[in-house]
Amino acid sequence: MHDLFLKLFDCIFPPSGALLRVRNLSPETVQRKYCLSYNESTRTLSRYDDSDIKALIQEAKFHGNTKAFKLLNILIQMYLSETTTAYDLIIPIPLPSARMRMRGYNQVHEILRAGDLPVPIDTKMLRRVRHTRPQTELTKTERLTNLRDAFGVTEEARIHGKHILL
Repeated sequence: MHDLFLKLFDCIFPPSGALLRVRNLSPETVQRKYCLSYNESTRTLSRYDDSDIKALIQEAKFHGNTKAFKLLNILIQMYLSETTTAYDLIIPIPLPSARMRMRGYNQVHEILRAGDLPVPIDTKMLRRVRHTRPQTELTKTERLTNLRDAFGVTEEARIHGKHILL
């Protein structure tokens, strides 16, 4: 019955290519996309130029797709299972208030909540102290300066000496 309703709905409102791609992805396919790489102090869990990963990010970020949240969570689980760093806390970067109101959710927090992670998540520790431009609109140099002094910590003593995954 669900499939029939979905097909009817798709005829009336054709799904985007990204949505179709996410619908057809399996957890095993996403696991094969895991490709840890390091760039300065940043770690990436897969290739951003992969069309499946792009579709997952787009569906998670702009459409609140719960399947995309779950599949992206798999990449985080894989990273946490193999890293030698014992993280004490995961802190999602807070969205600007206007973007949060517009979307109704923080996609990173939703990805983190979509599966069982062995590290606690804290959404209150980091707060945005100034508005920033969307990173996708900026060059690499501009992205680095755009975020400078954009965030503050609510309880510094609680994170002092801790290993934190942002």
